[in-house]
Amino acid sequence: MKHLLLFLFSFLALQGTAQVPSGYYKQADGKSGYNLKTALCTIITTGHTQVGYDNLWTVYKTTDVRADGYLWDMYSDMTNFSTEKPSGSYTAEGDVANREHSFPKSWWGGSKAIQYSDAMHVVPVDGYVNNRRSNYPYGETSSPTYTSHGGFSKLGPCDRAIGYSGTVFEPNDEYKGDFARIYFYMATRYQNEIASWSSPMLAGNSDSVYTKWALTMLMRWAAQDPVSQKEIDRNNAVYKAQGNRNPFVDFPGLEQYVWGSKRDTPLRIAGYTFPDDDTPGDEPPAAPVFSIEGGSVMQYTTVSITSPDELPLHYTTDGTTWQEADTPLRLSIDEDVTISAFCEQHGLQSDTVVYAFTVVPIEQPNSNVFTLITDVSDLVAGSYYLIVNESKQMALGQASKDVRSNVAVDISENTIILTDDATQQPTVLQLVRSGDFFSFFIPTEQAYLALVSDANSLKTTDDVTEDGAQWTISFSGSTATITNRRYDTRYICYNSSSPRFAAYKSSSRQQPVALYREQQTPTALHALHPNQQNAVEIYRLDGRRVTPTCPLPAGIYIIGGRKVLVK
Repeated sequence: MKHLLLFLFSFLALQGTAQVPSGYYKQADGKSGYNLKTALCTIITTGHTQVGYDNLWTVYKTTDVRADGYLWDMYSDMTNFSTEKPSGSYTAEGDVANREHSFPKSWWGGSKAIQYSDAMHVVPVDGYVNNRRSNYPYGETSSPTYTSHGGFSKLGPCDRAIGYSGTVFEPNDEYKGDFARIYFYMATRYQNEIASWSSPMLAGNSDSVYTKWALTMLMRWAAQDPVSQKEIDRNNAVYKAQGNRNPFVDFPGLEQYVWGSKRDTPLRIAGYTFPDDDTPGDEPPAAPVFSIEGGSVMQYTTVSITSPDELPLHYTTDGTTWQEADTPLRLSIDEDVTISAFCEQHGLQSDTVVYAFTVVPIEQPNSNVFTLITDVSDLVAGSYYLIVNESKQMALGQASKDVRSNVAVDISENTIILTDDATQQPTVLQLVRSGDFFSFFIPTEQAYLALVSDANSLKTTDDVTEDGAQWTISFSGSTATITNRRYDTRYICYNSSSPRFAAYKSSSRQQPVALYREQQTPTALHALHPNQQNAVEIYRLDGRRVTPTCPLPAGIYIIGGRKVLVK
């Protein structure tokens, strides 16, 4: 990869434009964005003559000759091809050179129009490697199914972080910028027809031209592998042969004025230097941060995705359609989903972060029987709980100003049975787990129990990602210590002198609480006749179907549409 310092960009720009005819880019001066691309299209289309496909071998004698007299090959590092028109078959790498449409001809239908022999993108390469490339798009692969000599070029499934899942051909790092600038040229030179061409890299329009994943990758390649003397010399030679130039070689970083962060800035030809605030670097931006790192979440949970660098976010919820949003992005999870997200700056893309979420549906408890729990292992996400003060036989109830009311319950043999004839029912809480922390979702209020300030209070929030809605839980015998994550000196207690549940400090000497979990029928499958068991559909909470067995292993299942806890 050609890592150059910023001052070299100015030097290369001067070198590259030294042979540009005076006034060649005059029509582009002062233009920006897609208007700039349109002006450049007119410039590089005017005077472009068709050299002919067979005559490319003659063109290559001036455009693609190495210092040692052999053809320059960007697909293989082992070739020494003569500049004469070759003959023979592509039996193995190093046998015969070929004319490679780096922008595959099948993408425009293969017609022998002027692009068929456009020397800007038809380059000499190893014929065998070229055949392996076929018409696959460029991309990056970490698990190649084919590599050329020494791993110079690769073919294989595209890395998921790129945003494309098909097979791709990855050129060597040394030439990724060269091919990126060739693709910028193609998007500009053939702007008036490229919208009708078909490729996994093409978006079907004449403005952005490329899909988001492709454009992001090409911008990154251009930044990481800046313009080389080879490209400058080739650009000048192609101009002599067919009468047009590649402006993205003449003006390093020009792509930023068309697609990047400078797209609203008018281009100034005189004294052009590489855009100062778009100086390429080797460090991509920081990856997005998810407030919840996948796993089981309550239905309608809000997941926040944030860019540490305050960059726009690119995300997908279906693995195909990418969208852009400002940071922070908040998504409500109402069904099982996998979310992928990345950030991009100056053509450099962060790692793509991927998390899968399994939804725990919001529903009312199936049982009115609750039993005491005394161990962290009894904290099961999705199960229902009561917060209880055993000495006064009181359970946490409805909101009352900024605290929770108390409801009398009858505790017998560590069991609470709720009756329908009670004038007031305790608040049933559904447990949500996020790593080492827990949240209490209140189905009847569609909110989470939360401590929103460092005070003796208990309120609610609709955002489970808030620290005040998350708690740590530990046990000492029947006592459950429920401590707030944000205000970690406060924990849920019962105030018997002013009956209520709230969050107190230890110095307040309020009474402790216990947790009672809903008791569900663990033998739901056992009640079935053996001949009926295979007809029952049983699923885990992550949606995987379970083969019926008797008895079922311990866990929570969906059986016949109902949630069942098996101990």
